[in-house]
Amino acid sequence: MMVISSATESSPVQRLALGVSHVLSPIIVATLLLVLSPLRDASISWAESMVAALFTTIIPWILLAVAKLRGKVSDLHVTVRHQRHRIYAMTAALIIGGLFVLWLMDASAGIFREVYCILLGLLVVGIINFWWKVSVHMAVGTYVILQVAGQNTTLMPWVVFFIAVLSWSRIRSFQHTATQVCGGVMVGIAIHYAHEAMALVLN
Repeated sequence: MMVISSATESSPVQRLALGVSHVLSPIIVATLLLVLSPLRDASISWAESMVAALFTTIIPWILLAVAKLRGKVSDLHVTVRHQRHRIYAMTAALIIGGLFVLWLMDASAGIFREVYCILLGLLVVGIINFWWKVSVHMAVGTYVILQVAGQNTTLMPWVVFFIAVLSWSRIRSFQHTATQVCGGVMVGIAIHYAHEAMALVLN
């Protein structure tokens, strides 16, 4: 992890960057994506979206908060790379449990695609994390904003703006290098296109 001086730590720019990072954290944007999915796909019920969010983001975040209180992780963003493996494994197990509950509910294909892609993204960053620290903020943020935009090309300027602001926040808060940020963006784009491909076979 990058070392920064005390002067930099107290700078207004870094505080602003950290604030943006917190507001646009993976847990927040991914939860909003799942909870509000019925607004993008009429086939998804509100009950399905809430169950998906509960197992995919909300329960994992609660367990992460407990781990932070017990000193098992450095912070809620788990910036120490070697601490992420257990968190990823726990989250994957909960997501699989959530998929089982959705199956029992006879949930729509739309919510399954969304949860499958989040699980796929988790597996991808988990594998990369064994040798490199890719930006999870950027992977999740990029995926979410592309999902929200969908096929509406008029929203592309806002997609670029969102990615640029989040990239700036991660770099200027000294949480990631530019390379790690670009890596996260690439993962997010890849998972978005995986969702598009999945829609052709899972409907």
